[in-house]
Amino acid sequence: MRLSAVRQALGFLVLFSVISVVAWGGTYLLVWQEMLRTVDARLTARMEATIANLDAGDGLLAVGAGETTGFVGDAPPEGFRTLNAEIANIEMRYLIRTTAHGRVELGENTERQEELRDILAAGMQISLAATIVLTALFALWIARRSQERLNVINAGLTRVAQGDLAARIALRGQDDLSMLADRIDTTTARLDTVMTQIRVQSSNIAHDLRTPLARLRAQIERCLLDLIERDQPVTQSDLETALAQIDRLTATFEALLRLARIESGAGRDAFEPVNMRALIDEVVETYGPVVEDAGQVLTVAIEDAGAVHGDHNMLVQLLANLLQNALRHGAAMQTIAIRMYGHQLSVTDQGPGIPVEHREAVLQPLYQGEATRQGDGFGLGLALVRAIAELHNAEVALSEGPGDRGLCVTLTFPKLTEL
Repeated sequence: MRLSAVRQALGFLVLFSVISVVAWGGTYLLVWQEMLRTVDARLTARMEATIANLDAGDGLLAVGAGETTGFVGDAPPEGFRTLNAEIANIEMRYLIRTTAHGRVELGENTERQEELRDILAAGMQISLAATIVLTALFALWIARRSQERLNVINAGLTRVAQGDLAARIALRGQDDLSMLADRIDTTTARLDTVMTQIRVQSSNIAHDLRTPLARLRAQIERCLLDLIERDQPVTQSDLETALAQIDRLTATFEALLRLARIESGAGRDAFEPVNMRALIDEVVETYGPVVEDAGQVLTVAIEDAGAVHGDHNMLVQLLANLLQNALRHGAAMQTIAIRMYGHQLSVTDQGPGIPVEHREAVLQPLYQGEATRQGDGFGLGLALVRAIAELHNAEVALSEGPGDRGLCVTLTFPKLTEL
């Protein structure tokens, strides 16, 4: 009884039994009433024929087979009555009327109808009992089958709770339990991926922070030795170098916190329609001079741009990160292209691009190729782009630029409103 499947099966069995008893009891009453109406119709026809004979002066009563006239015992009131005759204890159905010729009592033997009623009642009882028993057996079979499937799900969840994120339920079938198992497997796979990403990101964090921490420690240790052993004071340059390393560490943690806030979905409640054409113009106005100072060219093409339901500042940061990424990793004298066509936004550079096998990895936080790991970046630019895109239900795709040169980052927004 502790199993929900068994309790549900018994509950449905009780409900089915109550409905069956009510339905079959109503059927029995309807059949019995129909039998009485048939007898009453024959008695009414005989009564009318008898009264007609009396009115005609024939002095004859219309009595058919199985019918009698007269009444034994106390005279009941007029109408239909069902009484047991004192002789042979036979059930009779009477129709009594008072006419101008006197009181007429016409009866019919309903013993056959009573036998049919008893047969009907016995048949219904047997059928009802058999139906309830078979239904109970079927319900328990269904409950057992459902419980077995629930046990499979429970066993899979137990393995996941014990840390085996590779465990999968893989429940067969097309019912709701199999759909639930599929969703659990999808969630477990997602959790496994997240845990793998956390391990990779932790390794990347340790790798990226080790260098500035080592430099900071070496700088402080050198200054301390100069001060103690050589009696040399700490210079402004020494302090500025140490502060630069601290600023790098602080910037890294601030970027990680910003990424965590975005991935948590914070700020989605404040979403509003954002004019993409105006947003692109704003970013171009800010970063256009920066691109020119770097000796590069920035081109913009906008066609059928609509409005994105999102956060203006986050979308500005998304586009700014793409431009900064193109500036940092692009080629000298390159052309950076911003294109907005319908619900797709793309930024293309003419740099070395990203190999296909690394395109998914560069979207992870703190991932940097070996050629760029020693640079000034943190490996968070494209990770922030994807986090902001996912917050806005957009898809991010990396591909080659025109002529298989450079990198093209394309964002597809599924929900655009016309302006």
